[in-house]
Amino acid sequence: MIIPPERYEPERVEPARLEGWLSFSLDFFSGPELQNPYLDVTLQLDITEAFARYTAIKSSCGKGTFFAYLLWHLARTLQSHPSFNLRRAGEEWYLLHNPPIFIPVAVGGAVRFREIVLEDVYRQDYRTFIDVYLEKLAIARRPDGDPENSTEVFNFAHFIGNLPNLRFTGLTLHWHPVQMQGQSFFYFGQRYSEGARLLMPLSVKMHHACTDFFVLDELITDFNLRLAGQ
Repeated sequence: MIIPPERYEPERVEPARLEGWLSFSLDFFSGPELQNPYLDVTLQLDITEAFARYTAIKSSCGKGTFFAYLLWHLARTLQSHPSFNLRRAGEEWYLLHNPPIFIPVAVGGAVRFREIVLEDVYRQDYRTFIDVYLEKLAIARRPDGDPENSTEVFNFAHFIGNLPNLRFTGLTLHWHPVQMQGQSFFYFGQRYSEGARLLMPLSVKMHHACTDFFVLDELITDFNLRLAGQ
């Protein structure tokens, strides 16, 4: 029997006892007969105010990149949206109250990518998060850096990546029908100017068993409010 690790604070969910959409969708969209239960969308985020706030923090001896700033705010926004924290393990569904974050890191060469795994982000303030993130990022980028032992946690993690040189208008990620049961995937793209606004693409891949465009709209609305300091 597969059970998420206790450090992710799993709470078992019984779809039949839920009300509304999830009582139907959790089982229906995770069945083996579905060819692809994922939804893909790419948005163009207005990050004008968010980048100004980050720049002010950075100029006051703040640490971290703009991606790290976005990453922390997205993680803390995800904390308040339970649909994005649902995972299927074996035949059971769980709500994770403190899931990990999986981040691919481009290192080039034959290796191409390493990854880092951040845990307990839902419980960390920004300064603590930045210190842990920068430490793990430095290890991943070292020529002799050891890869994270991420296989056992990948299924439970939020996947959040960064493609700072690609201004994509559409991005569809692959998926694995056994491994990927409930996760959402986020990729930030290249910043670009449009008049007085600063924009950035955000690609989102959502599992339709627990998420959809309605809850994504709520998530992005709250994410934008956080970035604006509201």
